[in-house]
Amino acid sequence: MSRTTVLRFSSVIPIIFSIAACSAEVPAEQAEAPVEPTENPGVEATPLTEDDSGQAAAEQTKATGWCSTKEPVIFSCQLKSRKVVSVCGTENGAGIKAAQYRFGTHGKSPELVWPAAAGKDRLSFSSVPYSGGGEAQLSFSRGDVTYVVYSRMVRTNFKAGEPNNPEMTDGVMVLKGKQTVSDLVCADPDVVPVNYDLASAYADKSDDAFIIPGE
Repeated sequence: MSRTTVLRFSSVIPIIFSIAACSAEVPAEQAEAPVEPTENPGVEATPLTEDDSGQAAAEQTKATGWCSTKEPVIFSCQLKSRKVVSVCGTENGAGIKAAQYRFGTHGKSPELVWPAAAGKDRLSFSSVPYSGGGEAQLSFSRGDVTYVVYSRMVRTNFKAGEPNNPEMTDGVMVLKGKQTVSDLVCADPDVVPVNYDLASAYADKSDDAFIIPGE
């Protein structure tokens, strides 16, 4: 999927991106551990739709990440470590829609799946406008550890009459309490940034959930 076809934010903030995400990352040895908890919950997790989860592993592409061809791709990208993080739209037999976070290496079972099943645990979706840009986030917490998938556009040129020169960044932050433990930035051009419409449909919209590290 091309970045030019993905709607980042709401119709109130009609921003369409056409530039690849930036690729700066923290060192892998520092960043990977928080994203891969030692208890490895993804191995034991029961996907919202069992058939789709198995199909997703077999159908993985850069465009769909961990999502099967039957699941909407809310967000997906490959990190510098070549591991893939995706947020997929799922629907169980009762018709309950839920966004599901999946992380791991292509060709293997996902290392982290959240939520494990449809229920009270749901991802939160929030967004804020910036001058000449904005940011969308999908987040969830496990104990005192919070995972934040984000797509961000920041204006870098404020000279009158000149282009805004927007800078785009997509990735996943991991925070322990309010401290950022790692910030893994997407490292390939085939990023599927946070899709506002799908995130609104499959996650709980709450701008109060917007996370600013350190605050």
